Amino acid sequence: MTTSSTSTPASPITAAVAVPRLAPQRRWRPALLWLAVALIAVGGLVVWRVVTSIGTTEQYLAIARPVQIGSAVTADDLTTVRITADPALKPIPVAERDKLIGKFAAVPLVPGTLLTNDQLTTERAPGPGEQLVRIGLDQERLPTERIAPGRKLILVVTAAQNAPDQPTTTAPLRVAATAVDVQAGAKDGQVLLNVAVAERDGPMVGTRAAEGRLVVLLPAAG
Repeated sequence: MTTSSTSTPASPITAAVAVPRLAPQRRWRPALLWLAVALIAVGGLVVWRVVTSIGTTEQYLAIARPVQIGSAVTADDLTTVRITADPALKPIPVAERDKLIGKFAAVPLVPGTLLTNDQLTTERAPGPGEQLVRIGLDQERLPTERIAPGRKLILVVTAAQNAPDQPTTTAPLRVAATAVDVQAGAKDGQVLLNVAVAERDGPMVGTRAAEGRLVVLLPAAG
């Protein structure tokens, strides 16, 4: 007796096959393109401006050695520096060197500082028949108005502190003076003045200043 066998056909594959998708094409936006170009141009302009401003330097006059008030400026007192100067400083260009030789220092000239026209004068201080006296005063003995070099002053000699407290009809002594230099003192609130006075008044003014017996007045203009 024979047995017949039959084979079962394989089941067909029914899994889904992924179909590749095409990536959507990007569209160019002209506005963004021009914005990028504009930003690049502005950045380049800023860089160019910074480079040119840093690279634009000029030669100016500076102080090479100390020069005292009233001393004439010589060529050896000056040196040159190449910097990009702030217009607010108003330094003197090297081309004007010859015009400055022979002028007088209106303030002490310190080595390493730029030279400006405000530091120079055509008048020597002290002048003929005058003495230069340095006095230190507290703020309460000075006018509230700022004292500039060249300003005419009146120095008033006050009574001594140990003098008897009695009325007197004698007017306080007054001395005419000219401010030559004004600086801040070592003590807080103190002002140092270099003043030019007549030779006959120099010793007395120096003595009274050391005693703290001077008050500064500003005469009326004109």
